[in-house]
Parts: sequence; structure tokens; C-alpha cells
Amino acid sequence: MLQAQDLHYSMFFNSPLNLSPGLTGVYNGDQRYHANYRQQWYSVPVAYQSFDIGGDLKFQSPESSNYFSLGALFNYDKAGDLALRYNGIDVFGSYSLKLKSGYLTPGIGLGIAFRNYDTSDAILGEFWDGTALTPGGAADPLYLGQADDNISFFDVNLGLNYRHIKSFRKYFDIGFSLNNVAGPSQRFYNAGSYDANLFRKVNAYGMLNWQLAKRFDLLLNALGSFQGPYQEIVLNGQGKIYLNDEQTTALFLGLGIRLADAWYPMIALQYNKIYAAFSYDLDISEIHKGGGPEFAIRYIISSLPYAAKRPCPIY
Repeated sequence: MLQAQDLHYSMFFNSPLNLSPGLTGVYNGDQRYHANYRQQWYSVPVAYQSFDIGGDLKFQSPESSNYFSLGALFNYDKAGDLALRYNGIDVFGSYSLKLKSGYLTPGIGLGIAFRNYDTSDAILGEFWDGTALTPGGAADPLYLGQADDNISFFDVNLGLNYRHIKSFRKYFDIGFSLNNVAGPSQRFYNAGSYDANLFRKVNAYGMLNWQLAKRFDLLLNALGSFQGPYQEIVLNGQGKIYLNDEQTTALFLGLGIRLADAWYPMIALQYNKIYAAFSYDLDISEIHKGGGPEFAIRYIISSLPYAAKRPCPIY
């Protein structure tokens, strides 16, 4: 399982830097900050928790429509009875190249990560040491001290995004990313010759925002995530209802599905530059794991008003 344990969110579109380095700097504004929290599988019986906080900013010049962007992201994840923890810090860089109808953005992410676990709640077997029953198995790496409880590793992520822009409220993104390029080792056990390199992961996605009426936009999001023998397909649709004529306040109502795993209704509210969202997984898998709440918040700083009157070339 260590080979496939990457973070994932039902509202993947609200964690752009995790989705692809190519989404660094791809938004309407100058600076973007976001945070996400997810809890899942509370009836397994140990709840799994994920959290991230990140930000990115653009470096634009009046002389050019092209621009550089930089970003940073912190990820935290805890799973299982042994509280297997992941702490990762990544930095991102991208370059957005202006095309006739949008922007093409290649990006790269470089990161360092730490994994550790806690054996205080471990339940091991017993063996006869010649005098009495002793906790732990004779061949158990936790008992023999042959396993490190902390490891660290470096990794590289690559991404490419294309944003097509027709107007302020009519645009879409398509792209992909290749994560865990270095295939870093996740090995805790010091003895033996087993392989525990992290599988490389490919994300392919599409995200659309399209105006259908004066106060209504349709949002469609799709993600295919493929990591070794594992895959995840997530589909999401939302209606964005503008609550004022200035189009700075909006309510989002949506429904998504992670195929063969869970449905999730979601609701979000945007007020000027602040966006907050909530979703809840409804388990439909063969193994009942319980549901999972997820929260997201985003704040965008912009030198120009966040409204439809803003010219498109600033994207």
C-alpha cells in the first residue's frame, strides 16, 4: 500500500497545485491562497485525514502578455492505526505563454517529504523466549528494531495546462501532470530486498466554466488519476448562481461521483475574492467505509475588480 498512498480530494479542482504544477498562476488575479481539509473512512474504524495549504503568485510585465508564476504547498496526511503520517513541502514554477485564444502553461514542482509512524498503538503477536510469552514476533521488524519509524525523500512533479478563454465567464482548462517522477523509496524496513518505490502517477483533467444565462454558469470537472495498478475517476457538475448584478457574490450547488466508490453533494459560496466550499462523500463501494466531509477555502488578491468588466488579457 505504501506504493500508492498519495493524497486525493473529491473537490480536486479546489487544490490546483496538487492537481498539476501546470496550474501554477492559472487564475484570474495576482495572488491566490487556498487550504483544503478532508476526513474519510471514519468507520474503518480509524479516520484518515488530509490537509493542505498553499499559495501562488504571478510576475507580470506590462511589456509582455507572457508571465512567470511561483507557488508553494504544504501537505499533511495521516492514515491507519499506526498513524502513518506524510508531511510534504513543495515549491512550484511555471511559465504562461500567450496564444491566440488562451494560455499554455508548463510547470514543475520540487519537493521534500517526510513519512513516520507511531508504534504505541501497535498490536503484535507473542512468541516464547524460553521463559515467558513476550510481545512481538521473532521475525517482526518492529520488534527487532530493523524498521525506521522516520524516512525522508525528494521528488519531482511535472505538468502542462492549456486554458482557452472566450470571455470572463466562458473558459476551460485541459491538462495533465506526471507526479512522483523520481519514484522515491517508501521503505521503512532495513532488512530484506523488497521494493517499495512510490508509483508514478498521471493525472489527466478537464475543467469548464461556461455562462448559460445572465446569472447562471455551468461548471464541469473531470479527473482521471492513474498510479501503478490503481486508478481513480472523478466527475463533478455544478451550477453557479450569481446573487447580485455585480457578479461578485455567487452560490454553487453541485454533485460529483468517484466511480465505484462514492457520490458527493457539494455547496460553495463566493463573496468577492473569498470562496468557501463543503462536500460530503456518500459511500457506494462494496466495502462500507463510512462517508467523509471535505472543506476548501480560497482567497484571491487582485489589483483589478473581480468582475465581468475585467479585461480577459489579465488571465
